[in-house]
Amino acid sequence: MAKEWIANLAQDIKQKSHEAAEQYGRSQHQAGIITTQGKPFFAAFVSCLEEDVAEIKRQLQGDVTASETIIQTTGLTEVKLTRSRFPWFDARITHHDPTITLDYAKGLGIAGDPAIDRKSRNFAFQVTDDDALYVQDAFDDNPKRFHQPEDLARHILQILFEL
Repeated sequence: MAKEWIANLAQDIKQKSHEAAEQYGRSQHQAGIITTQGKPFFAAFVSCLEEDVAEIKRQLQGDVTASETIIQTTGLTEVKLTRSRFPWFDARITHHDPTITLDYAKGLGIAGDPAIDRKSRNFAFQVTDDDALYVQDAFDDNPKRFHQPEDLARHILQILFEL
């Protein structure tokens, strides 16, 4: 009698918890993908930022709007971008599983106080059903998806340079 009760209990657990256990397993699998592929994605993203900033500098060279745009990597999980004028900005981009955060201040003319009116944008790593990694705007009603690091780099530079 006791073994039958245990068998029935075990069957009940299997039936009622199966879907939750599968969802948990899938979320753990996705978290593993984000951890292993997120760091290389961020490294490639930083490389794309550096290339795009260098190209912007070349395009503006000799123009009245030319201003030094500085990009500094501070370790494997952070990059800083600053520009003193036309437009000015002070930005810090950090990678912490499972997000990339853009914290910035900007203005049209010459450098303002970077501590005032700072904004923050979060981009969350996600995984498709076929295990492809992408990043999306975490709090947007209609979030944009960025499957390639260069697409995210372009988007962030547009945020910083466009007024």
